[in-house]
Amino acid sequence: MNILRPFTALAIAMLLPHSTFAQRLDSIHTLQDVAVVGVRPHYLTPSQTLKGSMLQNLSTTSVADALKYFSGVQIKDYGGLGGLKTINVRSLGSQHVGVYLDGIRINNAQNGQIDLGRYSLSNMESVSLYNANRNERLQSASEYASAATVYMQTKRPTETTYMLEYGNGSFGLNKLKGYFALKNLLFIDAEYQHTKGNYSFSFHSEQEDTTGTRHNSDITFYRIEAAAFYKGLSTHIYYYNSERGLPGPVIRRLSDQWDSTDRQWDQNFFVQSSYKHSWQHFGLKANLKYAYDYLHYLQDPQTNASTMYCNNHYAQQDIYGSVAGAWNTRYLSLTASTDLRWTDLRADVYKFAYVYRTDSKSLLSAIASYRGFEANVALLYTHIADHTRSAAAPLSRLTPMYLASWHGGPWTVRAFHKRIFRAPTINDLYYTLVGNTQLKPEYTSQWDLGADYKDHHLHLALDLYYNRIEDKIVAIPMKCQFRWSMVNFGLVKSIGLSTTAGYDRTWGKFALSANANYTCQQDRDYSSPLDPEYKNTIPYSPLHSASLIVDLGYDGYSLCTSWLYTGNRFALISNNKEDMLGAWQTVDLKLNKRFSIGHQSLQTTIECNNITNSRHEVVKRYPMPGRNWKLSVQWSW
Repeated sequence: MNILRPFTALAIAMLLPHSTFAQRLDSIHTLQDVAVVGVRPHYLTPSQTLKGSMLQNLSTTSVADALKYFSGVQIKDYGGLGGLKTINVRSLGSQHVGVYLDGIRINNAQNGQIDLGRYSLSNMESVSLYNANRNERLQSASEYASAATVYMQTKRPTETTYMLEYGNGSFGLNKLKGYFALKNLLFIDAEYQHTKGNYSFSFHSEQEDTTGTRHNSDITFYRIEAAAFYKGLSTHIYYYNSERGLPGPVIRRLSDQWDSTDRQWDQNFFVQSSYKHSWQHFGLKANLKYAYDYLHYLQDPQTNASTMYCNNHYAQQDIYGSVAGAWNTRYLSLTASTDLRWTDLRADVYKFAYVYRTDSKSLLSAIASYRGFEANVALLYTHIADHTRSAAAPLSRLTPMYLASWHGGPWTVRAFHKRIFRAPTINDLYYTLVGNTQLKPEYTSQWDLGADYKDHHLHLALDLYYNRIEDKIVAIPMKCQFRWSMVNFGLVKSIGLSTTAGYDRTWGKFALSANANYTCQQDRDYSSPLDPEYKNTIPYSPLHSASLIVDLGYDGYSLCTSWLYTGNRFALISNNKEDMLGAWQTVDLKLNKRFSIGHQSLQTTIECNNITNSRHEVVKRYPMPGRNWKLSVQWSW
């Protein structure tokens, strides 16, 4: 750019000998324009990020545990250490949240549920949540296809290292982890974990007073993944294998009521690659992925006479490819991208026909910026077609997104509107005795107005938002986590306020990081004025929720404490008093100490989760563990 030429000439003059510079005063040298490309501030769209030491120091084991500290997030946890964990952002539903690992989406066309408990934090550089989507160039079309997006970014190794860790904890927990990294080139991360999950619980209501021990909540899994990096090319391979019990709901006295003995086996594999390259005015990004997911579910009357026999196997394949190109100038950036996804599902369920789905998306996006003002307009076209016996009609939709912001000094003011939909899952459409091929897609319309303040140490954010959800489908588990009943509320309106505050400061050997979030949100059903539930609060939607994380570090010590609060909410749309789930709060504590032994290091960690021994339910009749401990030792060299 022309504005850089005087500074470039001055730098050359300072580096050249004085005599040489004097001899060339009468010459004119023309330099080529230099394009300077910077990273866009993430707070141009409402976003939250946990990274670095705070992410690793949290008393968490999975991505689901970290995301629950974000504003506007509800993690549905179906009890037990092996229980399903899904994310719900601003009450939009888990199917409206796109989950991305290194920029490529994790997909489940069968039921749309991504179990975030399967993804470890040990190799994560950051975990981020964006309402709408990132305001960046070279995004794939799929990244615009969700109401909210979760990004998990793995660490690119900055040094060659080896690590071995062993951990032991409450409820029969044993874990073993290994990690190897080659500087700037690759890492291999492996983990084995087993827990009995037999924790005690108390369940109280106006009609019941139950105490007991959680059964069938064990899990055994191993995970191995590797990633390789070379310039703009990265490749990631992942394999996960588990066997777990599916704990059922607690119903009155455990001695004479239904108690789950269901078992589930999972195998998940994927390999993905991404390539990115930028020229002076052009950029190119390509993604490619293959995934295979296998699930075996067993419900055996020999272990529980009150159940019927069910022994089902599901196999899902997913092939995905995308190409995005961008043309960039000083004030304008244009992006065009296209995605194609092919997914099939095989199952031995009674009368279930083989089905495969093709999903193509195309995107046109324009970003204009001038003197602190910025606008992003995007148009997404989606075409989905299923191929099976008595298939649903193909689905084609055109959906827009508009974003505007102003950035000056430490302040940013932003607003966005986005309309997007999610197609019914294969289970919604074709599952035996439940599927309905006439289902309509579920639409969301979002409006958001927010402001950010950010300096070297302090970050404050405030957002006001309104969501309108049409033909909303809510999945509620029946007798077990594997079988769901689909309830459609027709029209749901949400209005809310979210605030975020973060502070980071270092004084010599002492470091302080703090992060606080608060959300006030009201979600009501407006489907039909004639229904008795008209304007009732939708299930699992608290009016108030909050979190606080404080991380202290000093000379090899790290102490991280986290507090989580969820207010009252109802388990059913009827909003009856007996369906009220009381407010709950938990406090977790994690203490690390790192010892240096020559070129090697030893880290010891002690964790106490739920220090106050809160007896609560995230989902009705699925009690959560009380106070529990973990101790681990990590050796690295």
